[in-house]
Amino acid sequence: MNELELFHFHLERAIYIFNFQDKQLIETWINQLNHSLETDYIEACLTAAILELSSTHSDTFHWIVDNLTDCKACVQLLEAVTRFALKKLIQHGFIPGQDFSFTADGKILLMENTKNLIIQDAAPTDGLLLEKVLLTPQQNHLFVT
Repeated sequence: MNELELFHFHLERAIYIFNFQDKQLIETWINQLNHSLETDYIEACLTAAILELSSTHSDTFHWIVDNLTDCKACVQLLEAVTRFALKKLIQHGFIPGQDFSFTADGKILLMENTKNLIIQDAAPTDGLLLEKVLLTPQQNHLFVT
């Protein structure tokens, strides 16, 4: 099996296991992978699987982001999406501290119309990812109470 076929095999396996939405199963499987594969390879495979699920199985994608908060691939993906959103906000002329701010957990707090503008300016799958890092005051209130 060549490298591309092997990566595709592990990608399909990750998607399959993620779809069970079983945190213990996923963590056990990732720990098992850590004994036989390079960390960077595992993270790349898991990130690819999460991205694939964002466009094919959105319910599993949401479950992963909401429940696997200590998964390195998930954390890195959300950090990259946050940087992407920040870049988009600045490109649109929004000013940090004035038009948007950050929550204690690193999400971007902004007004509904600003959020809608950024999401509409993105590809549909990017919009799903952006929804996980962009919060309106109403959404933030729901998470705080």
